[in-house]
Amino acid sequence: MHKTAAIFFVLTLTSMTAFGQEAPLWLTRRGVAYPPEQYVAGLGEGRTADEARTRALAQIAQFFQTKVGDTRTLLYTYNDALAAAENTRTSQNTVISSEAEFFGVEFADLYLDRTGLYHALAFIDRKEAVEKYDARIQSNALVLRELIRRYENTPNPRSAIKKLREARTLAAATANYADMAVLLDSSVSSRYTVLPAIVTGIDSAIEANERRVTVTISLNDESANIIALKTAEILRRDGFLLADTGGVYTVFINFQPNQNETRNYRTVEPVLDITLEAQDGTPLLTYRKKYPLFRHVTGEEALARALRNIEQDLAGEFTRELRGIAW
Repeated sequence: MHKTAAIFFVLTLTSMTAFGQEAPLWLTRRGVAYPPEQYVAGLGEGRTADEARTRALAQIAQFFQTKVGDTRTLLYTYNDALAAAENTRTSQNTVISSEAEFFGVEFADLYLDRTGLYHALAFIDRKEAVEKYDARIQSNALVLRELIRRYENTPNPRSAIKKLREARTLAAATANYADMAVLLDSSVSSRYTVLPAIVTGIDSAIEANERRVTVTISLNDESANIIALKTAEILRRDGFLLADTGGVYTVFINFQPNQNETRNYRTVEPVLDITLEAQDGTPLLTYRKKYPLFRHVTGEEALARALRNIEQDLAGEFTRELRGIAW
């Protein structure tokens, strides 16, 4: 009995202390506890501790949104782009895992008032946050410079374009991240004057590679001219530029009509072999297909029917395989 009474007394005392304590200075005089020249602070309240912290964090985000736009989108863009550019799995070590970490936010102790409402304060130490931001920005700048160096002149420009566009996304997110740092401390703006030049360098590398996406078509049989024209149309639609000679890519079209003649009919049983290679000889696509027998009283019409069927096939299956290449 005495033990039960003692436990009840302790719980009652604890409850009275939680509800009866004076409101903390950060709640009543936030500017004194966290002077704005040193901190960015946000208050939040809610029926649960998590709700209060979430609302306090939202005020921090709002501080940045006035200058850099939708910070939540920036967070996800930054994470995705960094993971893609570094060709790594998303992990705690390579990307920012939460909004609080992204902004460099810390939380003060919770306060529970007499009505049962939780109060939370989220804050950023401007100096410490800028140091963290700067380290990430400089690290990204090194990654971006290396990507430009690696892909500005490569035997496989199609692959380079994809990587450079990913880098362009990372560069834009990093520039926004630099805006956040400057918003916290305007004196660091001179550190990031190089970022626009990096973005320009990436754009120039993309443009240069786009000019180099040229392809030469090589035929083994003159009867395959229709196939060559259809293949050229598909390649142009997918961003390739045709070159008479010296293309960065070469398409080898090997067409075997396999024509036969009987007493009443001429038959064609074609086999098509298309290979796409990079300039360094790397095979990127191999498309082989044996088509059904086409028959007509004239060999020309039998061949024409076969070629019409192949054209339709190239517009479907071959196009899907071309677009599925892991450049």
